[in-house]
Amino acid sequence: MKRIKLIEESKQWVEDGIISQEQRDQIINRYEEKDQLSLIFFFSALLIGLACLTFVAANWQMIPDTFRMIIIISFLIGFYGIGELFHRREHYTYSVFCYVVALAIFGSGIFLTGQMYHYSMNNVFAFIVWGIAAYLLYLSRPHTFILFTGLVIVSVGQIYGLINMHDFDWLLFGIFMVGYGAIVFIKKQSSIAWLFAIAYMVQLIGYSLEHIDDYYWLMIFGLVLYVIGTYVKDYNISRPFQSVSLTFMFVLTIIQSFIYDFAYARDEFSSHFMFYIILTILLGLAIYLTLKNEHRYKLYQLVLFFPVFILVEIASFLAYVVLFLFSVSKILEGYHEIDRRTVRLGTGAFLVSTFIVYLQLAWDFLDKSLFFLVGGIILFLIGFFLERHRKEFVSQKREDV
Repeated sequence: MKRIKLIEESKQWVEDGIISQEQRDQIINRYEEKDQLSLIFFFSALLIGLACLTFVAANWQMIPDTFRMIIIISFLIGFYGIGELFHRREHYTYSVFCYVVALAIFGSGIFLTGQMYHYSMNNVFAFIVWGIAAYLLYLSRPHTFILFTGLVIVSVGQIYGLINMHDFDWLLFGIFMVGYGAIVFIKKQSSIAWLFAIAYMVQLIGYSLEHIDDYYWLMIFGLVLYVIGTYVKDYNISRPFQSVSLTFMFVLTIIQSFIYDFAYARDEFSSHFMFYIILTILLGLAIYLTLKNEHRYKLYQLVLFFPVFILVEIASFLAYVVLFLFSVSKILEGYHEIDRRTVRLGTGAFLVSTFIVYLQLAWDFLDKSLFFLVGGIILFLIGFFLERHRKEFVSQKREDV
């Protein structure tokens, strides 16, 4: 809680008799007032630095190579040194910002040096070095934003390689999985697990689109992430891994409901038998781990990994069924665990599923204004019913407890 907010709230606590005035003073004194002048000087120095960088960039071609290197190294050491100074004075927000700027200068310096000496950039080697530097910086200064920067560097490097060289770099992916992945399981912080899971899916989506002709292998990659999340008992890791996997599969199922609505997509589709073997093994493992952890209600959400194209002629219909079953399973899970957040997610998924089905069925038959009016009324009634039922259920559960 911020100091100003704490002062306002604690005054009411004293009036209500929750705490005494002496206790209020002791609590407030624990929150040191921030030095606003240091913030002003910090941004002043930042703007001056940006002005210098802008001037250098505008006149870059006129500067000799030796002076270019001196400028790059000077800015790199300067920002890192300022960050170190802030870190020692325990101004961690400022120090992290300076470290990230230094890291950005390091990365841009790699590309500028390559340009100066005509080094070929037809690979992701620069991103490998940059990603390792970010990883080492995080090990010395373990701040989440530095790790986030490293994950962005590695992911962007992978996408850069896929777009420009049409190649997926396994060394870069190995650094991501082994180096950054180890941090996830060592730190066991929810924010880090979220960032890692999202970066994992982004990279493998790019790999699938570029190197695998059949999109359905994405289901395997998503299921692997889900199985890992189910195996790990730490909630800070399991929840992000499972949530990212399920969110991706929910979106993919929606896309499939549109794709297989067209006859040419159904006629041209074919699947490899190895896909079904791997999918069966992973699903069996996910079911076993879910039952072992006594999460019976979470078992039903695995329906998202059902391959709707197994009966390609009715794939769109099966996609609708999968969406509704998943939505209902999340609502039931929320009711069972008395978790409002899960109930809200299930309700939202149910409304989205209803809208998708309504969009597919009624778009070609109703007048557009009537289409939106009827759709809005239907969604409102469903949402009203679900919200009312949720409140009644939660109230009843609380009374029972």
